[in-house]
Amino acid sequence: MSTSQEQDKLKNRRRGKELEAAILQAVREELTERGYSNLTMDSVAERAGTSKAVLYRRWANRAELVLGAIRERVPLPLEEVPDYGNLRDDVCGVLRAMNQNNIQAMLNAFYGLVAEMGDMPLASYIFPHGRQNRTMSILLERAVERGEVSAEAVTPRMLTLPSDLARHELMLYNAPMSEETIANIVDEVYLPLVLKR
Repeated sequence: MSTSQEQDKLKNRRRGKELEAAILQAVREELTERGYSNLTMDSVAERAGTSKAVLYRRWANRAELVLGAIRERVPLPLEEVPDYGNLRDDVCGVLRAMNQNNIQAMLNAFYGLVAEMGDMPLASYIFPHGRQNRTMSILLERAVERGEVSAEAVTPRMLTLPSDLARHELMLYNAPMSEETIANIVDEVYLPLVLKR
């Protein structure tokens, strides 16, 4: 390889956040196509166009790497938190995002992660302190500002209930939720509780 080719290769090499995003996307693709049990550091490195050594500098093992890929999408990135102008549609939007947000990859990983991580609750790995409730906090703050919900209705349980019910459905049936299930969670369980208060 000539010196100019080597210099071009160095210029085009991804670093930092760009490289990390490519790696985590490769993890989600591997999970979707091959499942957790067949995912390896080698296969992720190859798909991401990097080396296994680069992965091990950031993540100690396969479980940490997969959790990193899940954490990147849970909760929703701030720019993806829906704003439809009312609480019902906002919560439905969040549940739809859970459904579509590489959910099959996450379901494929769940049981393998549980086996590898022992007694520690999976939620403590997936939801770093303070992040679990962020999406619903944003939705409920907007609902309070619009006068849909009283501030007193916003309890810790109200912040977690929709996603807790959705996770239960996803893991119980190992499949994405139907639109009817999303509507039932929001209309029959969540809104009657939060709007009554």
